[in-house]
Amino acid sequence: MLGRIAIDLNQDSNYDRRLKTGIQLALEHEAQIVGIYTNLLTKQYLYGGDIALPSQARAILETAIDQQMTTAKESFLQQTGDTGVAASWRAPKGEALEALALHSRFCDMLIMSHIVESTSMKTLLPYRGDSIITSAGRPVLIVPHADALPTLGKSILICWDSSHRAARALSDAAPFLERASKVIALSVNLNKEMLEIQDIMPDDLSAYCASHHYPELTEVHMTRPKNEIGEAILAAANDYECDLIVMGAYSHSPLREWTFGGTSTTLLQSMRIPVLFSH
Repeated sequence: MLGRIAIDLNQDSNYDRRLKTGIQLALEHEAQIVGIYTNLLTKQYLYGGDIALPSQARAILETAIDQQMTTAKESFLQQTGDTGVAASWRAPKGEALEALALHSRFCDMLIMSHIVESTSMKTLLPYRGDSIITSAGRPVLIVPHADALPTLGKSILICWDSSHRAARALSDAAPFLERASKVIALSVNLNKEMLEIQDIMPDDLSAYCASHHYPELTEVHMTRPKNEIGEAILAAANDYECDLIVMGAYSHSPLREWTFGGTSTTLLQSMRIPVLFSH
């Protein structure tokens, strides 16, 4: 059961999808929403630094910043209020990455989007998906830039490789697994010999899920080249008609993944359904 859900209120093109997803989950779990508003052009950047703005230009920008925040706040509180969801507005000062990560630690989960490309000054901040996932300390639900599905978390694909990342993700996904109708555990290139040596039973994962009263687990095993694992996950989610992917993020550093490629990066760039990342 989710109790508090944090939502990134950055005013980008995916804002409405994030908020609708958050409201949907809050209604299902009777949870509170904490909206976190961050803006690139906060007033602190108008003073000092290397750029000296004329006082008239600074005043115009200050007014625009205030108006934008007021409009965003009114819209957020109106939409949550119309649905009867308990919601609070937060507008932290300072660096957006640190603010989002900090606020998420007082909640069960953070909802945000991964910025595929910057189309305005609002989306130029160097934080978005990958950075938050590795610093929040909470699971991060990434909402894709795609049409919303009618359900979320009814048919779940778990990425399982017996690692600590996968175990953490499985635990973090409990609020969704408790309400799911179908759960698929996908293992790509699983080291079965190692598990046998360590006396892990073939049905141990199913036994774990059964002990928590999750739906009967369907386990899927496949072998793929390492650079094709991300595509295999996305294909399996499509084949089994899943509406949520759960995975532990970044077996390597985010910088290395972005430089050389990796499973987490593939999902962030190509996802069509929400992904719950845990790190």
